[in-house]
Amino acid sequence: MGNNLYLIASGGNPNYGDELIVASWLRFLARVRPDASVWLDCPQPGTATALFAGIHPGFHATNTLWRSCAEAPDQSAQAVWDHVGNLVAHGGTPMYDVGLLALGQADSIHLLGGGYVNGVWPDHVGLVSGMAAAGKLNGARLVASGLGLMPLPENAEQLQKTFADFSAVSVRDDPSADFLGLETGLDDVFLGLPHELSRSKNSQAVVSRAKDVMLCIQSDMTDEDTFDRLREKLRAVVEQSLAQGLTVGYVEAIPGSDRRMFDALEGLIPEENFVPFTQVWSDGLPVRRGQLWYTSRYHPHMVAASAGAKGVAIGILDDYYDIKHRSLLDLGTGWTYASTKDDAALPEPTGSPDFEATALRLASLKRAEALSLYPVK
Repeated sequence: MGNNLYLIASGGNPNYGDELIVASWLRFLARVRPDASVWLDCPQPGTATALFAGIHPGFHATNTLWRSCAEAPDQSAQAVWDHVGNLVAHGGTPMYDVGLLALGQADSIHLLGGGYVNGVWPDHVGLVSGMAAAGKLNGARLVASGLGLMPLPENAEQLQKTFADFSAVSVRDDPSADFLGLETGLDDVFLGLPHELSRSKNSQAVVSRAKDVMLCIQSDMTDEDTFDRLREKLRAVVEQSLAQGLTVGYVEAIPGSDRRMFDALEGLIPEENFVPFTQVWSDGLPVRRGQLWYTSRYHPHMVAASAGAKGVAIGILDDYYDIKHRSLLDLGTGWTYASTKDDAALPEPTGSPDFEATALRLASLKRAEALSLYPVK
């Protein structure tokens, strides 16, 4: 296998989970392919360059395929699919051709995990179309790992047929696995989980930020009524926790967007207990055994449960977030799931004493998958 590696991911936005997926693969590739040229095609290559600086010596960032998806004149799934496929197959305009050269020189093209190729963002199917077109042109090996494809885009059958031609594909939830006729695999963050957990345990700064009760709540992908109802439920949780003498902290997984709920709780949680994304990224997620978590975000659910925390996974968007959280519950986190559609108060956090060991076993399975894609030379 050659040394020109091309990765595609939803990185650089920034978003804790998406960035952790990219960092996990870059860290792995730095060990098994330190001499490779590694291109990351992502929506925000400038921010990505800052986020991932120094992880892999051959790292470069571009947005060739993401940009071609975004600039398709018609944003329906089929139209973007055709537009990007044609652009890659026939050369773009002078504005694109320099970026397409890097894609054309790739020995392998790897669609990294996450839930970004599906019906929520139908234009992202163009990423797969671009991969297929590049593979036909230069014979690059096409692989995908840890995907969440639900809800399906309109051109699902085309997606299914194209993935069937890939050298390797893995998905992280049962409905996506059923759709492609695969066994259910694992989210890509499992590849970097041991590193992420060791950061949280060994950083004094993280240990001090890991309060008894932690919140991580998004304001994107929901409506105002749902947000307001959830705020009242969380207010009750925070007030009760403080009355019991527990410390309460708040984590921001997407800068700005996730701060909205912290501000909406109107000073109930002290400002010094707010952990901004920059601190999470530089030091690690403030997790530890025995904590109680309330999170709508998927990767904090995974990492906190793996550290031995109990929690409530809050479903913000049905047919998307419920499937994501369900995939972790099926792996045994032992957490309680609560839909925002339910009028009842939030349930008590629950957990499983076995999941810490399970998570490390799953991490070793994910590493075996990674080594199958990039064997040690």
